Amino acid sequence: MILTIFGDGVSSGSAWTLADLQALSGGYREYVYSTTNNWPNYGFIEAHGVSLPYLLQSAGLLGSAAGFRLTATDGYYITVTFDQMFGARFAYSEHSSAGSGGASRVEPVVAWEWGDEGRVKPENIRSFFGQSGPNEVNTLAFVQNLCQIEVLTVSPGVWAAPGSSVDDGSEVPFGTELSFTHEQMDNLRIYYTLDGSEPGYDSRVYNVSASYFQPQLIKPIFISESVTVKAFAAGYGRDPSPVVTFVITVV
Repeated sequence: MILTIFGDGVSSGSAWTLADLQALSGGYREYVYSTTNNWPNYGFIEAHGVSLPYLLQSAGLLGSAAGFRLTATDGYYITVTFDQMFGARFAYSEHSSAGSGGASRVEPVVAWEWGDEGRVKPENIRSFFGQSGPNEVNTLAFVQNLCQIEVLTVSPGVWAAPGSSVDDGSEVPFGTELSFTHEQMDNLRIYYTLDGSEPGYDSRVYNVSASYFQPQLIKPIFISESVTVKAFAAGYGRDPSPVVTFVITVV
């Protein structure tokens, strides 16, 4: 057996050989995923395999399922929420640090063939996920040598909202710098707007890299005029935080 699916969120445990997975012809998918990592680098990877939502339904997914823990043979794992598994995720045909476009919806897959676009070859099975937005670090969910999927029924919880170095309602001088804070900064992204509009996954990202890669890229926001800042935190394993608002007046 190459993959085991188990947990409180499936009707019974299932074990799959590679041949079993390949026989699920109704769930077969071929996608070119856009990718963003923590460096950050932007790229593409092609994957051929079975839709993860299709596979989970085939394994007897229950209505009580709330999350999924994907584990590799070396012990690496990542947890994704129900929405991160079954919700809208995208690949971008144009994808770079200069901007992304051409979004098309893609499903997560367990792939047995993958590689650079146009150069796939048989590999050990690996999970692949699309992106909620072009700056989401989806490579975290590419679990190589995937061997187990545990289907969880416990609520994954919600990420804490980001904090700010400038309090809501503050009056500040021109040139004040605002920094966002979060105790899990390396495990999520903080999306924000400066014009009072609701932030989404296509909004600006504050922590474009991680503290262990290029922390110098995480720069404070220069406040040159009165602004209404809105922000939320999002990452794998929990639901997005509430949106927080900081009304800042330049005096």
